[in-house]
Amino acid sequence: MSEKLKKGPVVLYEQMRVKILELIRERGLKPHDPVPSETELAQMYGVSSRTSKEALLQLAREGIVYRMPRRGTFLSKLPEDAAPGDVRSRLKIKSRQAAGVLLPNMDEYVGRVLQSLTEQLLACGFEPLVRFTSGLSEKEDELARELVEEYGVSGLIVYPGHHDKLSDLLLQLHAKQFPVVIVDRAFREIGIPSVYHDHLNGAAELTAYLISRGHRRIGFVTEAFGGVMSREDRFNGYTQAFLNDSLNLDLSLVFTMETPNRSAWDTASPLDRYIAANRDMTAIVCSNDYVALAVMQSAHRLGIAVPDELSVAGFTDFTFAELLPVPLTTVEKTAAELGVAAARMLSELVGDPAARRSSLVIATRLKERQSVRPLPVPNESM
Repeated sequence: MSEKLKKGPVVLYEQMRVKILELIRERGLKPHDPVPSETELAQMYGVSSRTSKEALLQLAREGIVYRMPRRGTFLSKLPEDAAPGDVRSRLKIKSRQAAGVLLPNMDEYVGRVLQSLTEQLLACGFEPLVRFTSGLSEKEDELARELVEEYGVSGLIVYPGHHDKLSDLLLQLHAKQFPVVIVDRAFREIGIPSVYHDHLNGAAELTAYLISRGHRRIGFVTEAFGGVMSREDRFNGYTQAFLNDSLNLDLSLVFTMETPNRSAWDTASPLDRYIAANRDMTAIVCSNDYVALAVMQSAHRLGIAVPDELSVAGFTDFTFAELLPVPLTTVEKTAAELGVAAARMLSELVGDPAARRSSLVIATRLKERQSVRPLPVPNESM
């Protein structure tokens, strides 16, 4: 009976990788000899087929084995400067711990976060294992369980996507002091370590900027709140700016886009009717750049010139924002800072799982472009 592998400081698939190398040596395999299959290895060492597959894939990337569809895995020719007995000395067990990263999808912004996140995790001594959840809480649970139980990750970084609740498994892991860091969202009632941007003050600064440019009839267009903290905070920032300047706030100028499919925004819609019914609006604050793009398209359909007749401002600063025919004034969410901070926080939690880590709020930056037109500042005392 082969020795069963156990979770420890070295993740299971790395332990399996070394066991396969030992097996190659013990059996005296020669180049092009078959290597035991994923299923055989899983049974020998008491792990899942997924774990043994990952180990074989890693060895294939290193050139130690090669895989042939429907035929199996075979030993490659070893480098000439290494005898078969030197295999383990040439390929040492990696000392890195693994860190699981759960992302909702791969758009431009998430990609920038991922780049900075993985670079910082590597710098902190972790091997990132990235999975995509499609923004679904049930898939988030499934993949988190796989990363913890099958791959033995030391901690998880979770970008929740668009759902408004933390999954049951993540709550259980947090309660057991397993290191979990939430990115771009805060679940305030739970107190789980989080890294997110200051959506409230970012939206307040943007709205105050429009007010300082003479705008008073300022609309707010958003996707449905759905309990998503960032959207709620941006709306609260918009309202706060009016209170700060002691100005009247007309909530009839707030519009919620119910259509989740962005491809449907380029046709006549309730958004067109909202803009047409409020022609006295001089500016609109949008909850993100995609919403701002929809507003600009709607204004174009209605024959309303941006910014001469309607100023438009967004939030996030996607690359397309400065490439539009009228470059978009927006609020920049710095992806690099978000990724670096999340990786460092996870590293601290892995070092001391019992430590209490407060959420880290990252400042946003206003990016002035050409989509906002200044108006004469009204004399409020008159």
